[in-house]
Amino acid sequence: MTSFVVRIGNASSLSSLTLDGAENLRGFEQDCCASILSVMGGGSVVEDIEASNFSVGAGVYIHGAASSGNVLTRVHIHSCYYGLIFEHGLKQAPGNVFSDGVIEHIACDAVTFGGYGELHTSVVRDSGYDCGRNVPRQPGGGIYCAGNAVGGVIRENRVHGMCGQGLDMDSCANFNISANMFHTSVEAVYPEDGHCYAFATVSLLDTRDTLFQDNIVVNERGVVLNEQGPTLVRASPEFDPDRMFTDVDWSAVPFADLPGGSRTAIGLAVLRRPRHGAQPAIDNVVARNHFRASCRDRADAEEPCVGVGYFVSRGTGSDENADYHLQNRWSPTKFTANLVEGSDIGSKRCGQNWYAAEEPVCRRGSGSPCNEDDYEHPEGNYRNDDCWEYTALVGEPMKLDGIGRLRIPLPLPLPAIPKWHPPPA
Repeated sequence: MTSFVVRIGNASSLSSLTLDGAENLRGFEQDCCASILSVMGGGSVVEDIEASNFSVGAGVYIHGAASSGNVLTRVHIHSCYYGLIFEHGLKQAPGNVFSDGVIEHIACDAVTFGGYGELHTSVVRDSGYDCGRNVPRQPGGGIYCAGNAVGGVIRENRVHGMCGQGLDMDSCANFNISANMFHTSVEAVYPEDGHCYAFATVSLLDTRDTLFQDNIVVNERGVVLNEQGPTLVRASPEFDPDRMFTDVDWSAVPFADLPGGSRTAIGLAVLRRPRHGAQPAIDNVVARNHFRASCRDRADAEEPCVGVGYFVSRGTGSDENADYHLQNRWSPTKFTANLVEGSDIGSKRCGQNWYAAEEPVCRRGSGSPCNEDDYEHPEGNYRNDDCWEYTALVGEPMKLDGIGRLRIPLPLPLPAIPKWHPPPA
């Protein structure tokens, strides 16, 4: 009884193989790391591999604290529950690298950064259609991180066609996310799946010390809420359980900080939860990106939405617990030279962050370091809008255990047959 097709150790070489789980692996019931290809140890080279057909595990699982310096090139992962997993405990020196691959038709998250890893020049597409197991269906995403403070590199990838978000980061730190394209356009891929939902194409939630530069972020689904495949922030408490889009005052109108209220589609969202235990959203750099969020193709709808290139919530840019004697230390995320051409509204800037503050005047048409829509925002206060903080302090952040998490823990129960599975390309 085994929970993998192939497992490699130190200084191994694997190339030009098709690894098919055929839904026939039987050891997954006891194994947290069940996968088609299990990578342990260091210094291995994997090239030109196809890993597929395992609906209760991963296509490729890189695990074990000693696993380092493994290089996976031109690997095609498809038709699994998870795609590629970098397990918690993986370190940076030297890191494990996945490049020039294709990850597609994954039920939950296509790539998970539990520990350090590097994802380069790959295509991640058409995934996240069903993370649920014996629960109501829930969307997954393209790239997912939760609780990983070690970091990682996400560079020159193309991520599109997700049921959920293209990049979903929650309480993470120390990432370099550069020169990628994140594109939300799901209707053609999941025409029957009304559960697909993402309030933003990319979200950095309770995330710090991360570089986000030279990326293209597009949210052009623009689907009204009573149709299939919505990507809007919905007017229901279940879709904003942490009240990140309004103040916490009892009289605050839900979604009041969003230009389109509950009908807002967002490119990039930089957020902080207004609750005790939330990590500070501080010290990020957002530079030279192009954010495009638009509902213009739905302008004739009965309830049209509003696209916002990037949205920044209250409570960001401030570290309430950095120093006992210095409450609310300013630790802003710095925004420079970002473009919003094609968005209905360029940006909404709550919190206390920094927008090309070294440039005293940013007029319409000003180039770098100005952000394209700086002229539409207040000249004072580093060009933040007038929605800095939540009425109540967020409180002390929870101490992270350093263990990056999967969205749904493994091992999984036996799967039900999916309602609809995307056909191979």
